[in-house]
Amino acid sequence: MVAQTETEELKELSTSEPVLARLEDFFASPSFTSALGDFMSENASTMELSTVAEEQPLHNMDVFCRYQAMVEAQMEDFIRSEALTTEEVYEACRRVKEGSDSAWITCVDYLLAATEYTSFIGLVADFQGLEQWETADGNGEPLENFDYGITV
Repeated sequence: MVAQTETEELKELSTSEPVLARLEDFFASPSFTSALGDFMSENASTMELSTVAEEQPLHNMDVFCRYQAMVEAQMEDFIRSEALTTEEVYEACRRVKEGSDSAWITCVDYLLAATEYTSFIGLVADFQGLEQWETADGNGEPLENFDYGITV
């Protein structure tokens, strides 16, 4: 059996879960990605990451609450613009998350990060990891131009 491409999965999703397909489009829109990128750029580097079993810095919870507020405002705009109810969105997310082929749906991950602290910490850790690869010296120098001191 041949694996489906992401495009084929999106087409299948838009037929089987039209609410979630519209939500996924919204979360991929410049409006949301800019809001998320700005939020993480301002906050991710200020967070002190530790395992969830350890005592968490109060600042981390403050950032989590601000992330929740940002996502909630974005979701309210989406629900209003799409003339949906919160129940319709919740049920669509629940159905897809319970399915086995939903790992690629990023909107559910962003929503989980707004409701579960551990998911939020994972999102911040991912963003911090991306920031490490974006610059090598903190001055905006791309990693491909970084001199690793290796001679071949």
